[in-house]
Amino acid sequence: MKRVLAAIPVDARPAVRSQVQELVACAGWELRMPPVSLLGRLRLPGDRDALHDWLLEQAPHVDGFVLSLDMLVYGGLVPSRFIEDRGQDLLQRLQILLLLRKQAPNRPLFAFAATMRISNNAVAEEEKDYWAAHGPQLWSWSFHQDRARHAPEPEAAEHSTAEVLRLEQAIPAAIRQDYLNTRQRNLEVTLQALQAVRTGLIDRLVLPQDDTAEWGLNVAERRRLQAQVQAWALQDRVAIYAGADEVMHTLCARMVAQLEARPPLCVALWPGDAKGLSAIRARYEDRPVWDSIAAQMAAVGAVAVKPESKADVVLALHSQGREQGDWAMGLALPEPRELSAEWVRALQRLHTRGQPWAMADLAYANGGDPQWLAGGVPLPDAYAGWNTASNTLGSVLAQCRLGAAQLQGPASRRALSLRLLEDLLYQAQVRQTLRAQVDESTCSPQELLQAARALMLPASRAFAQAHGLSHCVSDLSLPWDRSFELDLQLEPLA
Repeated sequence: MKRVLAAIPVDARPAVRSQVQELVACAGWELRMPPVSLLGRLRLPGDRDALHDWLLEQAPHVDGFVLSLDMLVYGGLVPSRFIEDRGQDLLQRLQILLLLRKQAPNRPLFAFAATMRISNNAVAEEEKDYWAAHGPQLWSWSFHQDRARHAPEPEAAEHSTAEVLRLEQAIPAAIRQDYLNTRQRNLEVTLQALQAVRTGLIDRLVLPQDDTAEWGLNVAERRRLQAQVQAWALQDRVAIYAGADEVMHTLCARMVAQLEARPPLCVALWPGDAKGLSAIRARYEDRPVWDSIAAQMAAVGAVAVKPESKADVVLALHSQGREQGDWAMGLALPEPRELSAEWVRALQRLHTRGQPWAMADLAYANGGDPQWLAGGVPLPDAYAGWNTASNTLGSVLAQCRLGAAQLQGPASRRALSLRLLEDLLYQAQVRQTLRAQVDESTCSPQELLQAARALMLPASRAFAQAHGLSHCVSDLSLPWDRSFELDLQLEPLA
């Protein structure tokens, strides 16, 4: 009988829901998730009461739970930033953990809750309404408060202190206080989740840092949480690192491996630009990219081995220079470089030998880099190049962990087609054309969808045929009526 996990995703986007289900299926498991109708939509919170009931119904029939506390408590990651519920009412929603323990006392329960991000733009679509007028100022106020207190350089601290005073004159006091109150309320929920680990309600907890920078109120909260983890000696059960949307991938991979008693996944790391990669602090993350690599390796239960050692999988790390570009924000690569001929030849040899290998495409945020595909690198067995570096790393490592011996099988080839079509074709290429042709602020959702289909459907078939993919796109939808994310339906390539 197929083994089953029950999961509550952070929202209804395919990247954190159906795409994870497909990866878990590569391991021969079923990942049950609630109906999409219960998961809300962008600013509309999920139906938290119905989700609680769904979980309790599943409890007797599953082997383990992977739960987004952001969905269970706030109704989703986006609503967590502005929902007006009282703190005590939010804390009460964590009682579902106790009920699950009573109904399924021996089932592992993994959970995750993101530290609330602070956006650096003036877009209020995913924030409180006052973000449109004061978003960049609030980001700077947060950044300089933290840097003023903790920067080791006196000059930096002095400059930030002056900036805090200036910004407090520009941002209304009521807005500043509301923002602090919201952060404090959400922090109390996270501290209660830590207490649930301490009492045994949660077996493993991940507290990802969503869209962060080197300094900020969210970074100060991360330090406080790390201190609490250490004080309660929870280091082996709680992980805090950069990321968010990949956590469902990595926790499911870790749980499957744990329940199957698999040994650690041995991964050989092969960077194409080792010097440049060592200097990268990935966009939207608060640490060097090598720290993020180590965190995502640990998240799935992988260990690094030297290239000449016996590796279950080789992970190629593609980057260009010391900084990332960003397709979504229109930021070109600051230091474009040629592919290393030696690296390309090494990957070609892996491919010829049949050694399973994967690629984490880290050159850009929010999309892959077409250069490697045009530069003679063969198709890997697994690939990712979407959103942040941690999203990319966690999801491709999760596929390697779940796929194991089947990494070159039909299900994995379908997963590879999806990631290449979404990350390398759509995010890096088609989306740029779509945004140049259509003004999303004035067109209707149906007009945007029609334009996306007209560009993506023929392009996907040509791309799939040119690169020997097993699948192409049969149709697509835009889950949040915008070009940033999409849902691809695939069909076998005839």
